[in-house]
Amino acid sequence: MKLMDRDAALQDFLGKYVLEAWTGDIPFIEDYYQKHGEEIQEELLRAVETVCLKAASQQQEGNKGDIRYMYISLLRTSIMAGKVQYRIDAYDQNWFLDLVECSAMWSADFVFQPLLNRMTEWETVKGAYVRKITTMDLEQIQQIEAVKYHVLTIAFLKSMVSTLIDSKVMQAMKKAAGFTLYAGEYRDESDPLCQWEHPGDPNSAEGAEERWIIFS
Repeated sequence: MKLMDRDAALQDFLGKYVLEAWTGDIPFIEDYYQKHGEEIQEELLRAVETVCLKAASQQQEGNKGDIRYMYISLLRTSIMAGKVQYRIDAYDQNWFLDLVECSAMWSADFVFQPLLNRMTEWETVKGAYVRKITTMDLEQIQQIEAVKYHVLTIAFLKSMVSTLIDSKVMQAMKKAAGFTLYAGEYRDESDPLCQWEHPGDPNSAEGAEERWIIFS
């Protein structure tokens, strides 16, 4: 390999090993999901129900009010640890001022595993760039590429909304008017997946019945 400056080395590396590589991962992810989809769905449902049960217990003890917010959030630090996890949190109407922790973890490795594997490949090939590319560079690239896999994970979560809201455990948990389930990044941007309305909700139309609104 001819000698390059740092910028040229990064551009060469990105072009050869990064920019379009993720498109080749989609068939792998789809194939894995076809083979293990039921197990993956059950793991997510179990994690969400764990949070609902914790919330119900805390409510019984008088430590938490009706749940108003629930988040399924990517923990970016888990990417660097090599095991990608989403944290599921439930908050009452105090939102982030609700200091009684009510959470569980859910693994999204079935989506992110190809990216984790690629980090190992990148570490191997970076030697050809004669110290122009560092492990810190690779970690930054991995975090940027993670957005693509996060989008795929959000699509999976959207496909699971009906299953989650049909859960007897979710239905039994005491929810505040306007209860909303969000998905996104931890303590960062999140989008609503669904919202619960009932006749006691001041924002509901007169005579409205209990219902779930699912966002596309």
